[in-house]
Amino acid sequence: MSLNIIDVEKRYLNRASGTTINALNGVSIKVEVGQTLGIVGESGCGKSLTALAIMGLLPDRATVSGSIALNGTELTQLSDEALCTLRGARMAMIFQEPMTSLNPVMRVGQQISEVLRWHRSLQGEAARQESIALLQRVEMPDPQRQIDA
Repeated sequence: MSLNIIDVEKRYLNRASGTTINALNGVSIKVEVGQTLGIVGESGCGKSLTALAIMGLLPDRATVSGSIALNGTELTQLSDEALCTLRGARMAMIFQEPMTSLNPVMRVGQQISEVLRWHRSLQGEAARQESIALLQRVEMPDPQRQIDA
């Protein structure tokens, strides 16, 4: 799978002042099959905004220009519904704030199963068993117990 980002810019409309705020300017990234990319930088430099733009998770008042292509599919032209079919199945974002990564009022198994239901049409016990298998794959201690935590 390849990701090709060319000259992406992101702007917000400041509703209070009516002015436009430039949040990203000319970001270009290319990641080929088998490559891993880590984005590092100081707080506020645009790391999360870049990832949110790729995922199509920006608020309505934000506009994105440039090209964001995943395997040749232009993501900026896709509907929210089409993006939802890709999120979790072909692309994902791991948020940097651990308290927002998993919902503490939902069981771990419920949260993993939600993705399996959406992208792999697994239900009930099949989704539960696959969730346990995924936790085993990442070497989570006692996955049968953790799934209900």
